Amino acid sequence: MENSTQVKLFYLFGLQETFNNKSVYFILSLITYLLIITVNLTLIITIIQEKGLHEPMYIFLCSLCVNGLYGTAGFYPKLLLDLQSDVQVISYGGCFTQAYVIYTSVLCEISTLTVMSYDRYVAICRPLLYHTIVTSLTVRKLLLFSWCYPLFAGLISLISAVRIPLCGSRIDKIFLTLFDTLQGWNSNVNITLNMRNAMAVQFLVIPPVFNPLIYGLNLHQIRSMGRAIV
Repeated sequence: MENSTQVKLFYLFGLQETFNNKSVYFILSLITYLLIITVNLTLIITIIQEKGLHEPMYIFLCSLCVNGLYGTAGFYPKLLLDLQSDVQVISYGGCFTQAYVIYTSVLCEISTLTVMSYDRYVAICRPLLYHTIVTSLTVRKLLLFSWCYPLFAGLISLISAVRIPLCGSRIDKIFLTLFDTLQGWNSNVNITLNMRNAMAVQFLVIPPVFNPLIYGLNLHQIRSMGRAIV
């Protein structure tokens, strides 16, 4: 019988440099999370309540905002809890769940933006055939694809992975890899742990905040209806 070690907990060391200013980071993270919830919920509620916005483009926008709330819910509550704790740990199951939520959220955002691009392409290049091509059935199929594919692909990629690189605030994404590469090329480049963490989680800050503003709240129809609701 072979010896085996069962991992139950992971100790996270990515927040060590925040110990001296934990309250500041906690407040900034809380404000960011509340802002994400506010702007996304505002757009979601506006689209749901206004029948004039029940069109493919706005439905896809609503899906994008739902995904923003989904992805950030897998990160910010645990981060806020860690910022208030002396020891940062996460269970194996919790780490797997957090990794799955964040991975699938990123994949879902890419899929949804692709679907939105297709919708705009048809509207601009085939305006006379738009309602024939983008039917209610087509919208349902596209929404199903933009959600089911990331959920399934994320599960497969995590199961087949040798290790889970997403735990707590140490998220192995493109920007973190880029900085690691730059550091390898130039030993004079010194990047603090806080900077690495900030760049690693930028995709959980910038898109959830700016997607509703750029794609939704910037539209005249939604701005005017949003003011009417308020």
